[in-house]
Amino acid sequence: MLTDGDYCVRLLDFDGHVHGLTAMDDDGYANVYINARLPRPEQQKAFLHEVRHVLKNDFSSETP
Repeated sequence: MLTDGDYCVRLLDFDGHVHGLTAMDDDGYANVYINARLPRPEQQKAFLHEVRHVLKNDFSSETP
């Protein structure tokens, strides 16, 4: 389960085709970055995509 205290979302201007990315810190806190240049519906879609990575615990996996 993911709560508001488990992650932070920031809008940043990304170049290229990056919609979003997530970086986990040493405490297991998820830092979600969403491309501010995207239309709002695309930002929401990117956020949901990134949250799925957190919920699936993809960051502790050995496979890319």
